[in-house]
Amino acid sequence: MPVKTSLKAGTDTTRTTWILKLLLLLVVLLFAVNTLVLAVLTGYVKLPQRALPLEAARRGGELVVEYSQRLARDLGVGDNQAVRAILAKFKFELEQAASPEAVAQVILRYGRETQDTILREQENLRREEVLAIIRQEPRLAGMLGEATITVARSEERGIEVDDPARLLSPETIQKIKESKSLARLGQVVEVKVRDGRADLVTPVSVLERLKHAESEAENLRARLQEVRAKAGFAPLSGSGIIVRLYDAEGGAGTGEIVHDFDVRDVVNELFAAGATGIAVNNQRLVATSSIRCAGPVILVNQKPIAVNPVTIFALGDQEVLASSLDLLRAEFEASGLRLEIERADDITLPGYEENAGN
Repeated sequence: MPVKTSLKAGTDTTRTTWILKLLLLLVVLLFAVNTLVLAVLTGYVKLPQRALPLEAARRGGELVVEYSQRLARDLGVGDNQAVRAILAKFKFELEQAASPEAVAQVILRYGRETQDTILREQENLRREEVLAIIRQEPRLAGMLGEATITVARSEERGIEVDDPARLLSPETIQKIKESKSLARLGQVVEVKVRDGRADLVTPVSVLERLKHAESEAENLRARLQEVRAKAGFAPLSGSGIIVRLYDAEGGAGTGEIVHDFDVRDVVNELFAAGATGIAVNNQRLVATSSIRCAGPVILVNQKPIAVNPVTIFALGDQEVLASSLDLLRAEFEASGLRLEIERADDITLPGYEENAGN
């Protein structure tokens, strides 16, 4: 009996140990799998995969084209010129794509553009239907003056007709409201009636207004940057000349070194000759800039600059700028100073820094 009891206890212990080891192994395997999945998702591990063949990718694009064609037919714009043109462009770009990646780019671009064109042309059909119904109104005949009729759809009230001048009969209004195609009208339709003649007003959707606003904002930003560059508060690049002013050879007297008024004379001549931007050494000149001496140091924008040479960068017509300095060059040479001019096709002036003097 004691032996049997001992064997059973040993068996239970062995079974418990085996189960614990199995559970531990499962935990380790689960941890390993989770780690591998996480590594794949984060890109640390890339699993081998067969690249999508070009023909298979192109076939996927053709299916998108076929779907778009069916959609266009179902919406009544299958023969529309704009729709046919974008579908033809879609097909052409698919045929020209030389890799699966290029095919994917074509699908992303032209798939969305094709859908937008189809929906836009369908909306144009609805607008034309509104116009056709209004033009059938007998009350418009002989009407003088100008009025606007607006047709819109809301989710709560459906089709609504705003006719302040009461040009439309109840029958015409009812016909507009009962039209099945207009039940999905997406844009506000405005019809201008002038002396009995009804015409559509160019639609402006919320999206178009946003695009127009974004375009205006971008133009304003570009204009602001241009103004800032010309005023000196942003970098400006172009062709021009580089002027270097040297002290007289071995001279140390007052008349033999470059002074602040020498630099000002050169700068004034360049601006008078049409320079679009000037920088002295790395200091951009603006309307409030100053060039002055403080003892033996020349300050530009209240900041000391290197001398001998003093380097002046000017953008503009190279010939005109260079010739404008002929008289000054002669004056400098008479006192032993040297003025050298270098023509350069790629000069970038830095923007003025308000804290340059700090």
